[in-house]
Amino acid sequence: MLVKKLKYFAAVTGLLTVMLSSVLTAQENEAVIDDVRGRQVHLVGFTLNSDRTVHIKASGAGGEKEINRIHNHSEDRHNMFAYAWILNAQTRKMVWRMTIGNSKDDWWEKWNRICKLDIELKKGEYELYYSAVEPNYFVLNEGFFSFGKIMKKIFEGDQWWEDNIASWKVSVSGVDEVFDTKAVLKYQRAVKGQAIVDLTGIRDDKYVSKSFSLRETARFKIYAIGEGYKGEMYDSAWIIDAATRDKIWEMREYDTEYAGGAIKNRVVRDEITLEPGEYSVYYKTDDSHSASKWNANPPYDPNFWGIILSGADEDFDRSIVEEYTEVTRRPIVKLDRLGDDEDIEQGFTLLKPAKLRIYAIGEGRSGEMYDYGWITDARTGRTVWEMRYRETEHAGGANKNRLFDGIEYFEPGSYIVHFVTDDSHSYEDWNSSRPYDPESWGIKIYPVGKGKISAYVRRYEPEEDRNIILQLIRVGNDEHVKKQFTLKNDSEVRIYAIGEGEWDEMYDYGWIEDFETGRTVWKMRNRETRRAGGSSKNRLFDGTIRLKAGIYIAHYITDDSHAYNDWNAMPPRDKAHWGITIYRYNSEK
Repeated sequence: MLVKKLKYFAAVTGLLTVMLSSVLTAQENEAVIDDVRGRQVHLVGFTLNSDRTVHIKASGAGGEKEINRIHNHSEDRHNMFAYAWILNAQTRKMVWRMTIGNSKDDWWEKWNRICKLDIELKKGEYELYYSAVEPNYFVLNEGFFSFGKIMKKIFEGDQWWEDNIASWKVSVSGVDEVFDTKAVLKYQRAVKGQAIVDLTGIRDDKYVSKSFSLRETARFKIYAIGEGYKGEMYDSAWIIDAATRDKIWEMREYDTEYAGGAIKNRVVRDEITLEPGEYSVYYKTDDSHSASKWNANPPYDPNFWGIILSGADEDFDRSIVEEYTEVTRRPIVKLDRLGDDEDIEQGFTLLKPAKLRIYAIGEGRSGEMYDYGWITDARTGRTVWEMRYRETEHAGGANKNRLFDGIEYFEPGSYIVHFVTDDSHSYEDWNSSRPYDPESWGIKIYPVGKGKISAYVRRYEPEEDRNIILQLIRVGNDEHVKKQFTLKNDSEVRIYAIGEGEWDEMYDYGWIEDFETGRTVWKMRNRETRRAGGSSKNRLFDGTIRLKAGIYIAHYITDDSHAYNDWNAMPPRDKAHWGITIYRYNSEK
């Protein structure tokens, strides 16, 4: 059966003979892995021409009992670090594995275990695996131990591993044909070659994608293996609509199942219907535990680490799928590779309504953002978009790396794009694992669609903004600044003021007084402000008041601490506007 299928795959993919020349006749039809040194995972293949009882003989190593309570995402409930298993080559599902329950300890060596048993297998093709990954820890006598310490204290150093790994092996006897590692890998490549998208064998620190165009509605199967634990995915996949950037499928940890080995190995088998259009499939990995090197027990199907997208029906018509190259257009705004303590901005002008893609990577945790971006209306100063933690997703690496990737609608007008960073964890100076796209730390704005950018986007030239009546900003400690302004007509004005306040007191604040009478006509009161980002004492007033025609004086005063460029706590999001700005309200553009 396997040979016939491989002939088919060879014909379709252009391979010559995939299996026929690789059939092993040695050891009287016994599949054997008997040298597990040098690599973490070993495999061979075998075929059964009928339902059969096969005999397994295996030696390996592990703890004394299985784990009832997981302490860490790298643990394997079976609590073994050298063991074998069998995978069905067609379904890619595990059908047997060596456990503490089906093995017994070797009285010569306390940690070694021996397994001898018969199992029933259906007619078909199988892959036999052996894994020997030196663990960081495992459970012993109801306790949680560092394996390194055990190796040193009990096993007399790393020599124990070297002495015993030579004795670990597995054999499956009573099979019809046996195939070497090279033949099995050819078979796996042939299977992957039939997929619409194959992003497998992905190594550490990778961010890969493949796009395709679909002419007719079709149903697809998804097979994805990655790394995740307690709601977070570290190596994962997703699919987007290339035209809208909408995420239409995502590998979420709570939708996955245990993939074998360490508990963090996760697998999803799913189906999805796609309408005609253009699609991009993505897969990203963090800086450890992948097909390049496992830092804990590998999954049962290690060579398929990644994602495969294939037709769901046997008669799937591949002609409805065409290659498509996703073109990343030149960004309108590019503020990236930002380091610590950055406060940067760039403007642009839209001549007509437009949808724009915002791609921003920054730092946030527990609902707060510390390195983040926002966009303001250049005419009014109002924030029209901001990078909120709840609207971001994990950007790879440390959990605090956050990503926003979405499309927003903008009216014609001029806009300022801002991005700020705090004093740690940024491009080229990470204090935790970096994101999967570190060069994009910051914010980029892309056009959406196929039209010429120059037809509707202009560079923003900051001029004297006719809409600003008065501005007293970037105010430092121990300052009292003031400025006079005149209103020729009764007017509604917008006041945008950022200062310092706690409880019902303001320490850095602004006010407006009537020049003729000296009477205060507006004052920045704590109860009328809201949080301005950063420390809770950063307060923002953004509202309108009505003033009669006349002459006024705007004041802004600060105390001896926590002001522009001399913060004693987290600064506000818009720290450049520490002070007061007064705008004309509802004026012509």
